[in-house]
Amino acid sequence: MQKYMEKYAEILLKKCLKLKKGEPLLIQGPMERYDFVRIVVDQAYKMGIKDIKINLKDAYMKHSSLQNLKLEDLKQSELWSGKPLEEYAKKGGAFLSLTAEYPDLMSDVDANILTKLQMHATNESPTFDERRRKNELAWCIAAVPSQDWADKLFPKEKNNLEKLWQIIFDICLISKRNPEEALDKKIKISHNRAQKLNNLKLKYLKYRNSLGTDLTIELPQNYVFHNIEMKLADGRIIFPNMPSEEVYSSPYNKGTNGIVYASLPLIHGGKVIEDFWIEFKNGKVINYDAKKGKDVLENIINFDKNSKYLGEVALVDYDSPISNTNMLFYTTLYDENASCHLALGQAFSDCIKDGEKKSKEELEKLGINQSKNHVDFMIGTKDLQIIGITEKDEEVTIFKNGNCVL
Repeated sequence: MQKYMEKYAEILLKKCLKLKKGEPLLIQGPMERYDFVRIVVDQAYKMGIKDIKINLKDAYMKHSSLQNLKLEDLKQSELWSGKPLEEYAKKGGAFLSLTAEYPDLMSDVDANILTKLQMHATNESPTFDERRRKNELAWCIAAVPSQDWADKLFPKEKNNLEKLWQIIFDICLISKRNPEEALDKKIKISHNRAQKLNNLKLKYLKYRNSLGTDLTIELPQNYVFHNIEMKLADGRIIFPNMPSEEVYSSPYNKGTNGIVYASLPLIHGGKVIEDFWIEFKNGKVINYDAKKGKDVLENIINFDKNSKYLGEVALVDYDSPISNTNMLFYTTLYDENASCHLALGQAFSDCIKDGEKKSKEELEKLGINQSKNHVDFMIGTKDLQIIGITEKDEEVTIFKNGNCVL
């Protein structure tokens, strides 16, 4: 286990973040995984990183604060602050976010309060928001296990925390004989798929499946599909989500019409949304419902004026490593990589040609959505069909029976 932890830390810093010697580093994560954070810090020091800030939070302390403090007091608490992001964004630092789930902890918390605290943290970190939008910051999100998460996934197993660690290592290719080589192979496959989509010069994507999804998504002119990597302004190629199986772009924000049904539950702010659907007209959400967590879904959709529009369209094979575990992981980082997904809210500036060089106002005029929110939800199924319509009005089958056929 120790050997795999050390390799995981090394991959995150060297392969995913591409840390430069002397670059400031902010590590955010759960206090429960201080054991792994120690390993990451040790590896960073060995790489010549001197300025390291550790910002760890305890999920149970956050829950207690929500039970006992008023909103204005919560906004003053470091538990809900965005200031560390702002501080290290101004330094031009790199950001490693280690996420662990506590699936049922926030079930008794008002979704409106969580939404207001998320907005508060976002408002406290405008430099981080702007510099990340321009691809000026190296960042990576990766999972680490919590005991609560392991208990949720494997309630009857004695060594469930170790089992969850091992699943993470397997999915992230850390248990391979040569993880770097395995990751490079995955990147190459993803790159080739993105290139094929870009060469098609698509105008629309049409989604259909047996859940009832009947959705047409318009792509902007000069759209760009990206593979699982991201190119920074300084030329570095980073791997921002560990793991990742997607190729993705941003749609024209006024061009989505129809209805889409979620294929998996969505965990947002520690609360669960299940069996939900969303209807769009001219890009905007006009109707929605959920059997569980409708109030949470409502807060996502109404987070700000543009969170009613799509910011991402991502393609993931149903026959993929995470999907083939036949597990619901209760974390978007993993579940979104088991399924084609969409995201409400903020679009990616580099998903349109030269978009990272444009202002927010210029991007918005081109239909690249601008929001302070970005929430992925899963829509892929084993019978999902996606037909592409090219600029010449030719039909191209992109997904058949849940998998890409390009």
